Amino acid sequence: MPTLSRSETQTIEKYWIDYESYKKQLKYREWELLNPHNEEALNFNAKSSKISNPTHNKAVVLMNDVYYQNLNRIVKTVEDIYKELDNDLKTIVDMRYWDKENNCYEWQHIADVLYMSVQRVLRKRNALIDMTAKRIGWLM
Repeated sequence: MPTLSRSETQTIEKYWIDYESYKKQLKYREWELLNPHNEEALNFNAKSSKISNPTHNKAVVLMNDVYYQNLNRIVKTVEDIYKELDNDLKTIVDMRYWDKENNCYEWQHIADVLYMSVQRVLRKRNALIDMTAKRIGWLM
């Protein structure tokens, strides 16, 4: 079974750490795509033989943008996985990745809060990283 490299693990951890930032980038990118600045894209009154379907056009624009799709995949993966996590893993994510006030807790502190060893906490974190990699499509 292939394993993740250290840089891939760090990238996936960054997805969890920067989740809120990715959500904002996704919303901004959507706005940017659906509110273009050029005149040609804004000219909806032009006569055409095609029937205008704004919803379809918006969906096509969003589906064809690789950057938007990548951000969407990251945000959706993090949200879906977080909903499925047990309480211990949610605590690990909350303390290590999402607690911005304390910058992030050290593994020993998280282990103490959860009444388990640091090794067990790291095994749970590794399972989270592997689960995220599989959902994104990095692992089989």
